[in-house]
Amino acid sequence: MADDESRIRQCRSFYMISMLNRIRRRRRLLQTTVMNLVSRRRRILSICILLLLALIQRNDVVQPIRSCRRLLRNSGWWDTVWNNYSEARFKKTFRVTRGTFLYILSRIRHQLERQTVTEDPIFPELRLAICLYRLGRGDYFYTIAEMTGLGVSTVCTVVREVSQAIIDCMWGDSISKHMPRSEAEFKKKIIDMDELWQFPYCWAGIDGCHIPMKCPPGGLQSSKEYHNFKNFYSIVVMALVDSQYRFVWASCGFPGNSHDAIIFKSTDLWSRIEEGRCIPNIGQSMDGVTVPPLIVGDSAFPLCTWLMKPYTNAVLTPQQRNFNYRLSQARMVTEGAYGQLKGRWRVLLRKCESARDQVRTTTLACLILHNVCIDRGDTISKKLDLTLDPNTQARRPREEVRKLLQMTTCSTVKDTSSEAQKVRNTLCKKLWLEKNTGKVS
Repeated sequence: MADDESRIRQCRSFYMISMLNRIRRRRRLLQTTVMNLVSRRRRILSICILLLLALIQRNDVVQPIRSCRRLLRNSGWWDTVWNNYSEARFKKTFRVTRGTFLYILSRIRHQLERQTVTEDPIFPELRLAICLYRLGRGDYFYTIAEMTGLGVSTVCTVVREVSQAIIDCMWGDSISKHMPRSEAEFKKKIIDMDELWQFPYCWAGIDGCHIPMKCPPGGLQSSKEYHNFKNFYSIVVMALVDSQYRFVWASCGFPGNSHDAIIFKSTDLWSRIEEGRCIPNIGQSMDGVTVPPLIVGDSAFPLCTWLMKPYTNAVLTPQQRNFNYRLSQARMVTEGAYGQLKGRWRVLLRKCESARDQVRTTTLACLILHNVCIDRGDTISKKLDLTLDPNTQARRPREEVRKLLQMTTCSTVKDTSSEAQKVRNTLCKKLWLEKNTGKVS
């Protein structure tokens, strides 16, 4: 009996254990089925939502613009400058006021606008801003490219095209317009020069200035031609300046090793003056000598009846020293003009990494911008004027100014014109008489 009861208990235990195992398997299967069902419903719901969003945005898809650009263009720099910069900061950045900026833009906009379907063009305002920033600051193209979000070659192209547009559209109204042609215009220039610089019968001053550049290609011969006596490579800009520091005529591009007299004689202006097609016959008669309208220059220029230069004798008389002093005082107008030019447009003060033709284009564009600022009353800060000491605001010594501006210093040209010597001697007597009597005759 005891054995039977033991078997019965064992069978019941086995049965219970089997039933529990079946219940557990059924529960696991039910849980797995429910989880798969929930997951499937979630996937179906996600797919439906994506399809719904795709249908909603189907009509708003923007077709990408075909472009060879790998990186997006950053347009935030110019927006920040135009909208947030104060007038003082804007002028400090671009060297001109907003009014002058808009005036320049209005003159050259038609040459800066681009019509293209394969690329998003750079708008004219940004192109002019890049050019003025380069001319005013003299920064490297790479620096400007990183700042504006453009390529280095793009920035270089923009500066070249905008500079050429300024020359093509504004040279006549900014440079040639101030070159006197009629008798009335010459007389006005002479009066202004006499009142402001105290030299009679003079209407302009002439001088040359070096524009630093990298060593040009062409081998040893080219290196010798462009390597000047100041021990760097350059081209020379030769210009006439009136009493208001405005450039009325300019020639740029001669090698830095060229003599001032050779450069001036090689220009069309020299030929026109020598042929009598430039300066009118309105000379002033003094002691039987006719004094025509004069240009003042240094000893590197040839002495002509219309071109005055200082006495270069080894021993000078008091009258000759007085004449040289008055002539030197009148010639300071050219140093002042170059000081403002290179002080405002610093690209001309530092060595330019561009090619020779681009340096010439940049220089001529800066001459135009210099005159535009003067005509519009856009004054230059005294801190930028290189003829003034930034600490004392006093004028720097003359030799220091000429060295800082990298102005030309050539050998003296011998005086060969007897008629020109008569004119100079007559002026020498007049200036000595004015000094002694205090009266202007």
